[in-house]
Amino acid sequence: MFKKILVTLDGSALAERALEPAIRLAEKFGGEVILLRVVVPEEIVVAAPGVGPFAYSVQETGVERGCQEAEAYLRAIKVQWLGVNVPVRTTVLVGAPPELILDTAKAENVDLIVMSTHGRSGLNRLLYGSVAEAVLRGAHLPVLLIPFKAN
Repeated sequence: MFKKILVTLDGSALAERALEPAIRLAEKFGGEVILLRVVVPEEIVVAAPGVGPFAYSVQETGVERGCQEAEAYLRAIKVQWLGVNVPVRTTVLVGAPPELILDTAKAENVDLIVMSTHGRSGLNRLLYGSVAEAVLRGAHLPVLLIPFKAN
């Protein structure tokens, strides 16, 4: 039923809560897991006297470093699950997370997307949005959301 499962990770412990359910489902159905980490390019705003603020792109060095860190992070996650009889692949992409998650799901022909929610509300949700909500709205396949639980 679920032969290819895409798990989205952002480096947080909250996101990693999606790993165990995804691995267990892949184990049960003889599937594989694809771990995806999206690096978001950043711009900083610089204000110079007499010129005003302007955007300064730090993409080249920031994205390269971000990709290296993301690859190392996914390798470490993959090592944690070596004892399980489930093939695990890793992918690092650069851009907008919701769009890249959906594009990867389509390109890889996945059967299920597994991701956790961060439980943002109010101003944080307004500023950062909800990647999970955007994926849920745009997906044409099952999405398993692992809910945020406050302690």
